[in-house]
Amino acid sequence: MASGPSRERFALAGVAIHNLSFAETVGRMREFLLRGGRGYVVTPNASHICMLQEDRELREIYENASFVLADGMSIVFASRLLGSPLPERCSGADLFTSLCEVLAPLKMGVFLLGGQGGAEKIAEAKLRRQYPGLVVHSYSPPFGFENDSGETAGIVDLVNRSGAQVLFLFVGTPKSERWIYRNFAGLRVQLALSLGQALSFYTGSHRRAPRWMQRVGLEWFYRLCQEPGRLWKRYLIGNTRFLFLVAKQFFKRGEACESKSR
Repeated sequence: MASGPSRERFALAGVAIHNLSFAETVGRMREFLLRGGRGYVVTPNASHICMLQEDRELREIYENASFVLADGMSIVFASRLLGSPLPERCSGADLFTSLCEVLAPLKMGVFLLGGQGGAEKIAEAKLRRQYPGLVVHSYSPPFGFENDSGETAGIVDLVNRSGAQVLFLFVGTPKSERWIYRNFAGLRVQLALSLGQALSFYTGSHRRAPRWMQRVGLEWFYRLCQEPGRLWKRYLIGNTRFLFLVAKQFFKRGEACESKSR
């Protein structure tokens, strides 16, 4: 698998995250595609960092990704506290549209995999209008497709026949990361991205938090208010555990610095 950016990474709870601004990320991905690179992208947030602590396969997936991008202000804040500040958050929802924008003049193709209630077709038509020149294909797989070898084989064939250079998968973590990792060798795309709710935000079926809430790290609270029944455990329990992991690393860092000074 082709390697991603060579720039130094920030390590958080065993996860190495690329130290790139949003503009640098989009530019690097464009270069990556133009030089014939092949790889996949993961966009960790606080919840993902917690999952990785106990999920060996997911950790392996992250270790082999070409781009590991902080999709969460909590990670940016943690990087500042730990003395290796990331320049900014690289939101998956923003990355989706920005990458489509740079691909359109190159006449490259994208494949949208996922979506509910026809969201993928709505997004397909909207992308074609918004970014003339972009070649767009889409498919919404049935529930449980990741465990159906016949369905998976059909999806891989569909993506390959589309000729798309980029695959966007919108089925949530860790399902999407696992599916990409297990099937990447059979796919002919150059770049595959796991982007969770980005499709719902793009089509308007879900609303994003106001910009000020995104900037101060309260997007999680906005989403919790929208879907409390589904998200309370992820955010209330997950965020507490994330804070524990950050605190643990902070004090270990302090102990290491104290030992060096002796």
